[in-house]
Amino acid sequence: MGQKSTLLSLMRRWASEHASEDALHERNADGSWSSINWAEYWSAVCRVGKGLVALGLKPGDAVALVGANQMNWVICQHGINAAQGIPAPLYPTLLPEQMEYIVGNAKSKIVICDDRIQLEKYLSIAGDNSPIEHVVTMEQLECSDPRVISLSELIAKGDSITDSEIDNRLDAVRPEDIALLIYTSGTTGLPKGAMITHEGINAVSNGIGDLFGDATNSPRIVSYLPLCHVAEQAMTNFSGISFRSQIYFCRNLADVRDHLIVARPTIFLGVPRVWEKFEAALRGQLAAATGLKAALTRWARDVELKAFLNENTLGKPCNSVSRALANKLVISKIKDALGLDQLLLALVGAAPVSVSTLEFFASVGVSVHEGFGMTETSGIASMQPVGKIKFGTIGVPIPGAKVMIAADGEIMLKGKGMIKGYFGLPEKTKELYDDRGWMHTGDLGAIDRDGYITITGRKKDIIITAGGKNIAPAEMEGHLQSIAGVGQAVVVGDRQPFLSALIVLDPELLPTLEKAAGIKGLRDVASAAEDPKVKRYIEEQMEVVCNKKVAQYQTIKNIYILPNVFSVDGGELTPTLKVKRNIVNEKYAKEISGLFSAG
Repeated sequence: MGQKSTLLSLMRRWASEHASEDALHERNADGSWSSINWAEYWSAVCRVGKGLVALGLKPGDAVALVGANQMNWVICQHGINAAQGIPAPLYPTLLPEQMEYIVGNAKSKIVICDDRIQLEKYLSIAGDNSPIEHVVTMEQLECSDPRVISLSELIAKGDSITDSEIDNRLDAVRPEDIALLIYTSGTTGLPKGAMITHEGINAVSNGIGDLFGDATNSPRIVSYLPLCHVAEQAMTNFSGISFRSQIYFCRNLADVRDHLIVARPTIFLGVPRVWEKFEAALRGQLAAATGLKAALTRWARDVELKAFLNENTLGKPCNSVSRALANKLVISKIKDALGLDQLLLALVGAAPVSVSTLEFFASVGVSVHEGFGMTETSGIASMQPVGKIKFGTIGVPIPGAKVMIAADGEIMLKGKGMIKGYFGLPEKTKELYDDRGWMHTGDLGAIDRDGYITITGRKKDIIITAGGKNIAPAEMEGHLQSIAGVGQAVVVGDRQPFLSALIVLDPELLPTLEKAAGIKGLRDVASAAEDPKVKRYIEEQMEVVCNKKVAQYQTIKNIYILPNVFSVDGGELTPTLKVKRNIVNEKYAKEISGLFSAG
């Protein structure tokens, strides 16, 4: 059968062999929960697939998809695949013009959204030059535009398609076919559609299963990161279906803690910022304890951390009496309050995480496994093995993946999990791989004698925030440099929860700045940098010329105006006057740190 080694074939199998087992859960507006089993899940996927065929979807057509995490989101995604289409997820925070580029690149004639906000974005870009012919809404929305159809209407339209028609499409799906287009930003800031194949998904899922064994046996997973991000795809869909998981959907990041209490997940993936927020909240609660309770908690955490370090060093469990007592009196209660008492596998990825955060969670009985992956690796390429965690590394390659360090120190990867290339961008695809088929990661690193990989830096300038967003700073820097008086801007925010910027004033443009801002007496760059009116003006302009033109996660929160200019002699500029980011980051480390400690 063509579906062999695809998520579709597994869904069909689970629907047959485990029909009544719960598959998906979501919370309703009134606080109650709705669930569907595997048989209902598969039936819904096939009915959506039929509807899309009836709407005119052809094999190989891409369908843009945007919305909050919910049952209908993944039902639509797999329905697209069932009809031999390609899902192309979008960030809900994208501006219409950003959506327009992706929809145009993917040539999406059919687009899907969840609510009116996203519907209005689609309609605003669905002009004469747009490929959009149909807009499907997950919610029942009043709209007079004839191109708009609700999901329930789509499903009804699919009743005209015979079972054999959809079965033929299902059987025609091949492992090497594109299963998903995940758009990721490149150095130019223009998104690139990474072509993830069914085979790639299967390779990653098998690698995770081989590495973690029993933890992947019908797990419970909370789906809360954007489904347009490959990390959440790896959890909700790749692992969700491959391991016959129960998925609990969380529409809002602010509600994750509540969903953990209900779901009691056995696998949980958090980006660094999520773990950091959990850590901050828990530290606050622990700090409130006094007297005997505080002393007992400190003792228990110390015992647990030492046991963790010993067992990961020695490679065997450390089951001492003191550890058992610490767990009974303190550790188990902390994990229960977090909703992590049944957790078998805690993961962190999408961006680097501090060792202090990893040690903190180890001290409360949560062993967080750090891994590495990118959209181009179909999500995961390396991971810390169970019982063999080495802090400060990104683990070992998952089974089926290979790694090497190039002559220039770049981490290179190979394996079936690597993407097919970038959709409609053959030249970019050529740049991704070398002539031997090794994929460039853009990261610099090393491999120790045990095969553990350490990332030492980034080869390119892409910023990866604590939330796992890949951001090309050039677009925002260009906007900032359009402000009167600004000569250069360097956006910073790697591993941070938001972006900030260093601003360099141009001494020759001070008169222009005075006029535009209504300020007098700016003698030089140093005095201008200290003038609160100058900072206020640049911040106001930043909102207009930058923050309103980019997606929310690309906005600049804080700025620091340097009292000097960049120069070749100062080391900040190359002879061709390009900014040396690494030098700027080192030279102004104190100022940059202040931008984020200010919040």
